[in-house]
Amino acid sequence: MILCDVNVYIYAFRRDVENHALYKAWLEKTFIAEPAVGVSEMVLSAVVRIATHPRIFAHPSKLEEVLSFAQFLLEQPNTVRVVPGPRHWQFFTQLCRNGGTKGNLVADAYFAALAIESGCEWITTDRDFSRFPGLRWRHPLANPSEP
Repeated sequence: MILCDVNVYIYAFRRDVENHALYKAWLEKTFIAEPAVGVSEMVLSAVVRIATHPRIFAHPSKLEEVLSFAQFLLEQPNTVRVVPGPRHWQFFTQLCRNGGTKGNLVADAYFAALAIESGCEWITTDRDFSRFPGLRWRHPLANPSEP
């Protein structure tokens, strides 16, 4: 099962970002082709935060539009909600320590731990995730066998 990073959803949602059409098509194809797609409400909350942020976008998304997008993802028949389990904190702290994680990379470690614990492949455009041992990850537009 795959689990998408915040950036993948932002690029698929926001029409004004570079390569929006490619990310949107990838996401649509994925939800059609994959038997199960992991979705994290924590990731979706970050999508809402970023898409509506006036310091990030000159024309931030309307709250109701981004909430509708998130709800649409959650309501797909093959969506599996992925939540932290009993070993999440252990994975998280280990990734932080092993990766020398601090500052903005702490959220990355949290999401990496979520993917590792749930056995998901993490889909992201952020190569910083390569720092986390044990995380299977790839770029959404790359060949599935290469990160």
